[in-house]
Amino acid sequence: MDIRTTWSKVTFAQPFSLPGSDLVFPPGAYDLVVEEERLQGLTFDAYRRTSAYLEVPADPRFPARREMRPVTDADLRQAGGQSPAPGAGSDAPRG
Repeated sequence: MDIRTTWSKVTFAQPFSLPGSDLVFPPGAYDLVVEEERLQGLTFDAYRRTSAYLEVPADPRFPARREMRPVTDADLRQAGGQSPAPGAGSDAPRG
């Protein structure tokens, strides 16, 4: 099974919260990490998202401490996140 990981930025113009957390995060640009698995048996490359995580401060009082929170597209829309336009170079795989 081939897995790829991509990183991009999601920008929030307003303070936001995520499901399952009572914390309110400040506006700004946050790293979004998406993992996808390659679908086997096709004549072309296709991937299915297996997970997505938003890197947020673990505690607003200590912004250097970070944690990865699982998110869905619906979570990001509800929180008001704006992703960069596709092809802007921010979705390049790392590592």
